[in-house]
Amino acid sequence: MKAVILCGGLGTRLGNLTKDTPKPLLEVAGKPFIAHVLNRLKSGGIDGLVLAAGFQWAKLKHYIGDNWDGVPVHYSIETHPLGTGGAIKAAMASASLSEALVFNGDTLFDIDIASLLAFAHKSVAQVCISLRKVDDCSRYGRVTVGANGEMLSFGEKGYKGAGLINGGIYYLRSHCLHGIKAGSFSLESDFLSLQQPGHPIYGMPFDDYFIDIGIPSDLQRAEVELRAMERS
Repeated sequence: MKAVILCGGLGTRLGNLTKDTPKPLLEVAGKPFIAHVLNRLKSGGIDGLVLAAGFQWAKLKHYIGDNWDGVPVHYSIETHPLGTGGAIKAAMASASLSEALVFNGDTLFDIDIASLLAFAHKSVAQVCISLRKVDDCSRYGRVTVGANGEMLSFGEKGYKGAGLINGGIYYLRSHCLHGIKAGSFSLESDFLSLQQPGHPIYGMPFDDYFIDIGIPSDLQRAEVELRAMERS
């Protein structure tokens, strides 16, 4: 299975830290954050990587190269911002992928990749998203699913309290995006939240370690927690 890794964001909430550096290259626990992500994809059985990059993409390629510990790396470069959906669509087309797992280069969600794939194939899902159980959904928006994992609502705002959130890892068949407008669009607001007919979306909850380094406090927390993991 091939993986698309979204690395094109500007990381504006991190201020000067990302002025000249792609967010996935920020050092966390002794190495660029993207290294923690890619190492887990390698150990999880991913056999090909597609980096969807834009801002300062040459720095990512200089660090990662054309393979990561023996796993081939392909680059899909945005000449202008495409949003999450547009970047995924372009990356899958550039690597001729009919299906892929999609990850965020600034998020580590330490799930069992094989379990998500097995669930997606068993449910005949066109799209399957990883879900994370949290004590407070208010920052992210709540996701609700039915008894068999079928998605009932996505990104529900204003809900405070425990529940499920989007964990940012997706199994996706490329034909699901063919009918979406060309150019820039958001996978989350222009596709997942609309639940388009003919493309059933399922979600699978996980309790595994989750960190998104998009804000300074979580970047600092990642430094402490991942360094502790590296020592254990």
